Amino acid sequence: MRYSRTGIVAVLIAAEVFIGGAILWAFTGGHAWSAQGAGFRHVSEKGKTFAPIDAGSAPRVVIDDPDSRVVITPSSDGKVHVTDGWRTAGWLFNEAAKAAPLSVRQSAGGVSIQRSSEHFHVGFFVVDTHRTEVAVPPGTALEIQRCGGADVSGMKGSLAIHSVDGSLRLEDVAVPSIDASTDDGSIRAANLRVGGGTLHTNDGSIRLGLTDANLTVHAQTSDGGIRFNDVRAQDGDSGAAADYRVGTGGGSLQVSTQDGSIHISTNGAL
Repeated sequence: MRYSRTGIVAVLIAAEVFIGGAILWAFTGGHAWSAQGAGFRHVSEKGKTFAPIDAGSAPRVVIDDPDSRVVITPSSDGKVHVTDGWRTAGWLFNEAAKAAPLSVRQSAGGVSIQRSSEHFHVGFFVVDTHRTEVAVPPGTALEIQRCGGADVSGMKGSLAIHSVDGSLRLEDVAVPSIDASTDDGSIRAANLRVGGGTLHTNDGSIRLGLTDANLTVHAQTSDGGIRFNDVRAQDGDSGAAADYRVGTGGGSLQVSTQDGSIHISTNGAL
C-alpha cells in the first residue's frame, strides 16, 4: 500500500479546508457546515479483473504503469491474466476517485499493459493502493518499462525492469539475461539463476542470492560496503568495488548502487 505523492499534497490542502470548516461549524453551532455540504464525499472504489488472454507459451508482455507496484507471477493455464488492483478510500472533494484507466491490449507478439500517471484529487484521510497484478506463462519475454516497484517470481524468459520509485523483489527467477534498475529503492533477488546482465539502483542496497551461477560478478558501490559470501571487500575512500568469479565465470553480471551496500551469496539465500 502506497500513499500517492499528489495525495500527500492533497491531504495538506484538504486539512486546511477541514480545519476552516470545523472552526465555522464551532462558531455557528454546527448548522452551517458539514463534510457533505462542503463538497466532500466518502468513497471506496477499486479496479477490475480483465478477461484472460491466450498469447502463446512465450509471449512478449510490455508493461508501462509508472505509479503502480507491479506483481508478476507464473500463470497456471498458459494465459495472461491481468488484475487492476488499484483502490482508493477516504473523503474526496467533489471528484470521483477513479484512477487513470488500465489499458490491456493483445498484439501480434504478445500483450501491452499501460496506464498513465495518477490523477490528482483533493481529500483527507485518503489511502491509495496502486497495484497491478499480472500472471504470465513462465517463458514470457517480460519488459516493465516503468513501475512504482515490482515483485517478480517464477520467470524463465527474458526480463527487463525499470522502477521509477520503488523497490524490486525477485524470487525463483531463472533467465538467460536480466536488466533491472530502480531510481529509488532497494533490490532483493533470492534464488536467482541468471546468465548475465545488470542490476542497478540509484539509491538503495542490493542483496543477491545466486544459484547454479557461472558468472563474473562486477560489484560497485559509490557509498557503502560489499560482502561476498559474508566476506567484506576492501573499502575505498568513497565506496567499494570488487570482481568475483562464480562457477566457470563465463557470464558477466554488473551489480551497482550509487548509495547503499551490496551483499552477494552463492547459495540462493539473502
